[in-house]
Amino acid sequence: MNDKKKGKLQISVIIIMIILLVAAFVLLFIGHYSVAFVLFGIFIVSINSISNWLKYKNDDYIYRKNYNNKW
Repeated sequence: MNDKKKGKLQISVIIIMIILLVAAFVLLFIGHYSVAFVLFGIFIVSINSISNWLKYKNDDYIYRKNYNNKW
């Protein structure tokens, strides 16, 4: 994936996450608690999956960087 597509994807994911969080808060204050709870759940699950994926990606990079240079 080239840098332009990767940058656009990252920006779109950040915008979607911000919209999801704002929508959940607005629905919470309006009084639609069940819908806000579902949106908060989707937000938490997506943030958790993204962070786990980035952690494994960084761990793999560190492992390859450390052990490929020794041989």
